[in-house]
This record gives sequence, C-alpha cells and structure tokens, in this order.
Amino acid sequence: MDAGDSVQVIKRAAAVLAAIAREGVDGIRLVDISRITGIARPSVHRMLQDLIDIDYVERHSDKLYAIGPALFTLGLAAPNPIMNPILLRTLATELASATGDTVYVSMRHVDGVHYLMREEGQYPIRTHYIGMGDVRAYTNTYSGMVLLAHLSQAERNRAIEQLPLNAPPESAAADDPEALQKFLLDTFDAIRRDGYFWAPNIVRQGVAGMAAVIPSHTSTPYMAVSISAIESRLPAERIPEVSALLLRTARQMSDAIL
Repeated sequence: MDAGDSVQVIKRAAAVLAAIAREGVDGIRLVDISRITGIARPSVHRMLQDLIDIDYVERHSDKLYAIGPALFTLGLAAPNPIMNPILLRTLATELASATGDTVYVSMRHVDGVHYLMREEGQYPIRTHYIGMGDVRAYTNTYSGMVLLAHLSQAERNRAIEQLPLNAPPESAAADDPEALQKFLLDTFDAIRRDGYFWAPNIVRQGVAGMAAVIPSHTSTPYMAVSISAIESRLPAERIPEVSALLLRTARQMSDAIL
C-alpha cells in the first residue's frame, strides 16, 4: 500500500467514526453508515471489524455500532476546544451589557450541559438558578434545549424520554412533563431554522430565557450562549432585537472555539 492509499484508508475510517459519533450512545446500523459516508457496505464492514478489534468501535447486541471505550482515553489527550477564552468572556460580557441581563456560556457534557461562564447585566433583578460549574440535563435549560435540537434523533428521543426523571421540582417539566415533551418535539425544527430558542416559564416559573448554539468549525455544535431573565424582561415584542444580538454574539464566539 502506497502513501496515497494509506491516506485514503485513514480518511474513510475517520468518516465512519464521525458517522457513528453523530448517533451517540444508541448506535447506528451498518447500512446507515454506508449511506452517510458513501462507502460500500463490504468496505464499511471490514473497517468496523478492524475498529472493534482496537476498541474504537463497539457492536451492540441489536447490531448497532457505537463509539468504543478506547476513544475516551484519546479524547482526554485532545486539546481544549476553547482556543480563546478571553474572547469568549469578552463577548459574553458585552452581550450582558447590551441586554442588561444574565448571560451564560455552556458546553455539552455527557447527557446535558456544563456551565462555564456567567456574566451579569445591569438589571437589578437576576435569575440565579444556575451557577458556574453546574451540570444540567438537556431538558432543564435553554442552552440544553437548543443544543439538543442539533443532535441525532436518537439522542433527542432519549432526552425527551428521560425528561420526567430529570425535572427539578420547581420546573415546568415537573408540573406537566407530557406537555413539555410535546412542546420540545414540535419546536426542534423551528430551533434549527431560526438559530435560537426562546420561551418563558419553561425551565422555571417566572423565568424566561433564550439560547443559540455557537457554531463549530469542526463538528456538530457543542457549545451554546444563553440569556436568562425574569419573565417580564423578555416579552415577545423584545425578541427580534435580543435574538439579533444573541445570534451575532454566537457567530463571533465561533472564532474562539474549534
């Protein structure tokens, strides 16, 4: 095998791993990997066997393929995806100043989001139900919901099914989990279309929020920026103005991450 063939094999294996990773822990069928990558099924099958042998891929009993445990160790050695934390914080501070409300920056974490930054606006009444360092389920936060809209169907379904189990006592999900489940399922397409998510009284009564994904240069979105305020601060008539600020900030933050 010459150098050109070796590079091609590596690229094809990377495409297979990327297709599997997009489906999360539930896994993906061989036929779907072939369809997504454009690689013939026999070739995909051979690559999967090689990747299973080194624990980069694991095969479930239902013939679905998922990312294997060996890649976790490799991931620990990967560089920090936040290339410019100073820029990220500066932009969060500017958005908080422009809107007057609390701004959060968060990142995907297993089956939820990890809050990395919080910047305060000038409005005196604040909604501190989330602190820096908190980890919340996707369905418990605005950032989580907007990130969930960009994940695979399997990951969305799993989060929706687990919504009643993850709901905090004071949340809308705890009051009527079935209504919130239906609302989210009906909203995911609009989130992807508009680029942001806004709603009052979804994660906590009296609180409104808005979130947008921070576009990634290398993968499915894995970070989000959000605004949290008391309900009266984010009425429907203010949304066009605030959403424009939020989306502009999210695009600018993209330059600070991989």
